[in-house]
Amino acid sequence: MTDGVIQQKDGFWHMPKTFYAVLFIEFWERFAFYGLQAVAVLFFIQRFGLQEKQATDLFSSFSALLYALLVIGGYLGDKVLGIRRTYFLGIVFLMVGYGSFGFAHSVHMLYWAMGMVLVGNIFFKTNAGNFVSRCFKPTDPRMDSAFTYFYMSINFGSFFSMIIIPIVAKYTSYAFGISMCGVGMMVALISYFLLFKYFKQSDNETGQNGGNKFFVMLAIAIVGVVISYGLGLLLRDPAMSKTVLFSVAVVVLLIFFVVRAKLQPVEQKGMSIAFVLLIQSIFFWIMYMQMSTSLTLFAVHNVRNFIFGIAIPPEVTQSYNPLFIFILSPILASLYVKSERKGSPISIPGKFATGMLVCGLAYLLLAVSCFLKDENATISMIWLFLGYGLYSLGELLISAIGLSMVSKLMPARLGGFAQAVWFVTTAIGMKFGGMAAGFGAVDESKVTSNLDILHGYQQLFAVIGIGATALAIVFFLFVKPLARSMRQVMEYKVQEGHA
Repeated sequence: MTDGVIQQKDGFWHMPKTFYAVLFIEFWERFAFYGLQAVAVLFFIQRFGLQEKQATDLFSSFSALLYALLVIGGYLGDKVLGIRRTYFLGIVFLMVGYGSFGFAHSVHMLYWAMGMVLVGNIFFKTNAGNFVSRCFKPTDPRMDSAFTYFYMSINFGSFFSMIIIPIVAKYTSYAFGISMCGVGMMVALISYFLLFKYFKQSDNETGQNGGNKFFVMLAIAIVGVVISYGLGLLLRDPAMSKTVLFSVAVVVLLIFFVVRAKLQPVEQKGMSIAFVLLIQSIFFWIMYMQMSTSLTLFAVHNVRNFIFGIAIPPEVTQSYNPLFIFILSPILASLYVKSERKGSPISIPGKFATGMLVCGLAYLLLAVSCFLKDENATISMIWLFLGYGLYSLGELLISAIGLSMVSKLMPARLGGFAQAVWFVTTAIGMKFGGMAAGFGAVDESKVTSNLDILHGYQQLFAVIGIGATALAIVFFLFVKPLARSMRQVMEYKVQEGHA
């Protein structure tokens, strides 16, 4: 553990040094990923001639696999290479993968580049969150705040990339714009070496006491390149990618319950609570996936994309999300710490239920705003902006706290697996979200006017909004019993010295 573990001052500037190192790397990694997300669907449509439903399905499959396979990275970080070495491999693979989009002149090259990004993410993502969780004891009142700040750094990077990459792509090409994401990962690689001592001192036992692992890393890297090619082929077959995704989910679910069965009764209770909250989170990720799919296409077809009279690329509207996240994160982080200090903390189940309600209201707002269309069946951008604001608040109450939740409820020795389980549920929600977005996508054989397109998205947003609001009401009924059980788990961790 780092010296930050015993630091009890509040606020962003009183965190362990490793925490800041991870935040800086995370900024560039998220700059790269969200730069790709901002333009991917339109890139597929314009460069490779895919229909809107095909493009949203491809990107949802890519996004889902991005998260579903993270359990592998968690295992490598926990048991084989240690956290820092797996993290390093992730940076290298991501740098090569994003950079390769600049040479994606054929579908074959496109899928290989996407495969490299998938493998890089397997190595990187779980271990970034694991580094953060290792900076704190599970009962440290700063943990929720730390993961909220961590989430803030993610969205700080995505805010800039969602503005810069679409503008660069507009004046050059989508391929060149995405390749700029590889430059961001090059900065991350340089930063890793400059900040290496912090990653080394916060590594787990496998990484610190495992000796020289150069040849093991080399072998894993070679296997990773081969797997990236296979994943690229998998993306070309939507039905097969869906089958693999749900198969992975079933396997992880079985492992989850096998692991749970071998734990102490109170630890089993913690995993049961985590399971309930993980199921809730799936519904959130369905809504999240709309940003890069239906909401972006809605901005293309049915939103007047002007700021102070200046037309902006519709992809840039995705930047509203990280802008709101960046503004709201420190407010919520401060609120969490103050409530902890006063002895009346806001429970994680309460945060999840409230977040679901707020997200549902965001989509209901967008559905209602469609009634305010003009003669061209377009609405003012202000409605999309406000919808993103509500959604972003809900996102902070669910997604930003999710990693903290699994870190608290699952045993510390299962840190990497805990992170991976959270991401598998993310993958399932994203795939369902992409499938939902397909219902609102333009079908050129049936659509006769822009008004038809507007009605399609209005129906989609209404269904999502009503469904999320109804689910939130149900979730609120279980907040108190879940919170009570969660307190028992945390008390057990303190008593047993697991904290």
